[in-house]
Amino acid sequence: MPTREYRQDVRAQQTQANTDRIVSTAVALVKKTRRTADITLDDVSRDAGVTVRTILRRFGSRDGVLEAAFGEIKKEFKGYRTPTPPGDVEAAVRALVDQYERIGDLNIRALEQEHQLPLLHRALTEGRRSHRDWLEQIFGPQLEALSSRQREARLTALYAATDVYLWKLLRRDLKLDRSDSEQAFRQLVHGVLVAAPASDSRKRG
Repeated sequence: MPTREYRQDVRAQQTQANTDRIVSTAVALVKKTRRTADITLDDVSRDAGVTVRTILRRFGSRDGVLEAAFGEIKKEFKGYRTPTPPGDVEAAVRALVDQYERIGDLNIRALEQEHQLPLLHRALTEGRRSHRDWLEQIFGPQLEALSSRQREARLTALYAATDVYLWKLLRRDLKLDRSDSEQAFRQLVHGVLVAAPASDSRKRG
């Protein structure tokens, strides 16, 4: 390989290695720092072993680094929820609680800061949309016979019955064990799914 080409290849590898290290460092800081808004470029620079100038050249700003970190965290979190067959409430609740056991505290911490950092708000908004899509897919067999309006109302109720704040209430506030918490989730989900559908007609008067 010609010397010039070889040097360019080495430089590209070093650039990619720096990028990967910066992102992994930012991910670690997001996970361990109480307030994401407190993370600075100097923090990332120190822990990643690169200069602030290097970070800015690659990501443009602190928000650029955090956005890349949130993207990695999103992929990681998705991997924590085991795929389950549509319609299987037991498996779905078990997979959901598995995920919350791993990332619930971090999720709650992020929600507490959501309106302090627009970038975090966007990430959480996408997370809410993803969770709703999961509910629609997983419980589709139980919802297919409903009208559009009834389906939307049932999905909203399912969201409330599976939200991470419920996990916090059960596991952190009420200090229930994992088994009892799962049972509470199952009871609520089953309650939503077997409830008689509300009438589509609007009350007149």
